[in-house]
Amino acid sequence: MKLPIDKNGVFRLTMEEYHSQCCVAPSISSSGLRTIFLKSPAHYFIESTLNPNRIEPEEKEAFVLGRAAHHLLLGEDAFSTLFIMRPEEAPDGRAWNGNNLSCKGWLHAQAKAGRTVLTPNQVEQIRGMARALGNHPLVRAGILNGEIEQSLIFKDKKTGVYLKSRPDAIPNDSGDFADLKTTACIGFDLDRDVSKFRYDVQAALTKWAAREVLKIEMESFSFVFVEKKPPHSVDVITLGKEDIAEAEKDLRSAIDTFAWCVEHRNWFGPAGSQSDARYVHISEFARKNAEFRRDFLKREIETATKAGERAAEYMNAG
Repeated sequence: MKLPIDKNGVFRLTMEEYHSQCCVAPSISSSGLRTIFLKSPAHYFIESTLNPNRIEPEEKEAFVLGRAAHHLLLGEDAFSTLFIMRPEEAPDGRAWNGNNLSCKGWLHAQAKAGRTVLTPNQVEQIRGMARALGNHPLVRAGILNGEIEQSLIFKDKKTGVYLKSRPDAIPNDSGDFADLKTTACIGFDLDRDVSKFRYDVQAALTKWAAREVLKIEMESFSFVFVEKKPPHSVDVITLGKEDIAEAEKDLRSAIDTFAWCVEHRNWFGPAGSQSDARYVHISEFARKNAEFRRDFLKREIETATKAGERAAEYMNAG
């Protein structure tokens, strides 16, 4: 693949290429747009490849585990091409130590070959997740099937920036997309996480990319959550179409903000241009809780006081 990209299309890029400025104009993915919308442009820019003084972000373990589990589902060949388990011993025969020169050399060679290094504990987690996923009816039915490691890239007509979407799998014969995510919890806590991390914005960008690049309409977007630790329970949830439609408004706002920041070289923080202190309002829940607490403390003091008075009367009477 020749970089930089100057047209809409489906591209096979490494993760490093995908997260770089791989297009002829500034580009951004769902995670960057969500950071801008949820936190601020400053939070995005500090780790952005647009920033010559960027802080190098660490690859998040949850992302590595999810991607590796997905590849393991497709078979050992796909897995071993992109991942490798770190050996127990250093290449020079000593115990593994990241500061050992032979260990550093081995890690550098794996990075150059495009392989992600996993610890033995991570491999055990991944195998457990893959087994659990493989036993789930919807996974067996093909919810995660499709073309993987493919990036959908297209130019936003309004701003001229390039937008990047990398679905876990591009469906072969439908408009039903799914994304695999690892989690520390399962059940209704996942509903909270979807809102907290604005996964609906991720779905909205995928919907747009499917239309612009694949020329298909996204029919649904589901999340396949799997626990990182035993028993590696699996839960599949689907976003409502109305929620994705609402998320498109936030997506548009984030894109426009990104384009403005690029043009004006102004990556403002959460407070923006605000120069005065802002007012904060205590929530109704906190107010009610405080009222309950006041009543509780008052009752406890009154009860203890009365008990003490009765005890004193008893002692005096004796």
